[in-house]
Order: sequence, then structure tokens, then C-alpha cells
Amino acid sequence: MADRIVDRATPIIKPIVEELGYVFVDLEYKKDVSGYVLALTIDKEQGVNIDDCERVSRALDEPLDDLDVTDGKPYNFNVSSYGLDRQFKTDYDFNKHLNKLVDIKFYAPFKGMKNLTAKLIDFDNSKIIVEYNNENIDIERKIIARICANIVF
Repeated sequence: MADRIVDRATPIIKPIVEELGYVFVDLEYKKDVSGYVLALTIDKEQGVNIDDCERVSRALDEPLDDLDVTDGKPYNFNVSSYGLDRQFKTDYDFNKHLNKLVDIKFYAPFKGMKNLTAKLIDFDNSKIIVEYNNENIDIERKIIARICANIVF
């Protein structure tokens, strides 16, 4: 059901987001403590603030109501910025972090490591290539539990 709702909503949401000058990063329909949520993630080169999220939310209120993507079932609509600790899911996530350090957590130890911080060199649907200790390493995506940007404070 969640995929069907996302599939119905994306063609309405994506063009409006892009027309407003933002990048459509991700759309999820999920259950949380308050009920069901249609959660949109947006980005732009200079970063996204609360005013940007409100602007996008207001622009989408009427089209989403008209489309009735949940067939009358109640839901909350949330627009959020691209978080620093966002787990990579889409090509946008990987492209945004090419040639940058990423933190990788494995389901089981990989080359003796449960976690790895390395530079993301390339990716495709089945693997990523990272540079670690001046060596390029191919890692199958199916063995990665989590990958996100390396955050240094």
C-alpha cells in the first residue's frame, strides 16, 4: 500500500518541488506514533531552512487534497530538509557525497571491520567503490547495513 501511495503522489509532488527551485530527494509513506505520515525530503545547494519547508508544504496542500492519494485515509504531510545524518537510499544521496568521506556499517564484519570510514569514489545498484588506505575497495551494497555522510564537528 505504501508504495502505491508514493507512486501516486510522486508525479504530483516532484514537478512542484522542482518548479519552486528545490531538489526532490525522497518521499515515504509510513506509520509513526501519530498515525500515517507522507514524508517528503527536499534539498537545495544552499541548504533548506524551515521557511523553505513551509513554502513547499503550502504549495502542495491543495494538489495533494485534490489527488486524495490515500483514498480518504487520514495522514500527516511533513516536509523536511536533507539531514546531515541521512542514511543513503537514493542515487541523489550517493551523488551528493561522491569524493567525500562516508561512514559505513556492515551487517557482518567486512575485512575484519564492522564499521568503516572511507571516501566514496563510485556506485551502482549493486556495489559501491570507496578509497581506504590509498586503495580502492569494491563493496557489495547488500552487505551494508547503513551508509551516511561522515560528520566531523
